[in-house]
Amino acid sequence: MHIIIGIITALAGLLWALNSLQQSGFSFSSLNPFLWNRRRKWRKLHAQNPLYTLENPMDAAAAILLGTAKLEGEISKEHKAEILRIFSQEFNLGDDKARELFASSSYLLQSENNFLKNVDKVLASSADKFSPEQSESVIELMTKIAGLESAISPEQKQLINSVSKLLISKQSHREKW
Repeated sequence: MHIIIGIITALAGLLWALNSLQQSGFSFSSLNPFLWNRRRKWRKLHAQNPLYTLENPMDAAAAILLGTAKLEGEISKEHKAEILRIFSQEFNLGDDKARELFASSSYLLQSENNFLKNVDKVLASSADKFSPEQSESVIELMTKIAGLESAISPEQKQLINSVSKLLISKQSHREKW
């Protein structure tokens, strides 16, 4: 009989502890490993800088081209007009779409403090989607934009070299298998 009373007391204590935990705000659904994994993936996807989640090669190229121009400092009116012209001609966009692409790239780059060091993160999810022709075109356009107003700065040269290394290495990995 004393064993049954001990089991009932232990069960009542356990239920009391669980009830107290629930009343204090603890959610037992947080112990679900599937829910935890889903929340972790969601947090990982949406907590990072949206600049690092660009999957479309055109969006990534526009961000890199604008980042190249911003390494010199603020973009002048003439420089902006030339970049918009490049966007519309090279990407085959209308004037409105080119302005939208410029505005979205500018918005994404405004929170980026060190674009030169984080260019690998910008290209992480889109570099394997660039065709060899697109890779060459991006590097040529970067060189063209870097030399628009003045000579190419050392930071811009470093950026162009790192982008070309990243894109070429992704192309060589893709062609092998």
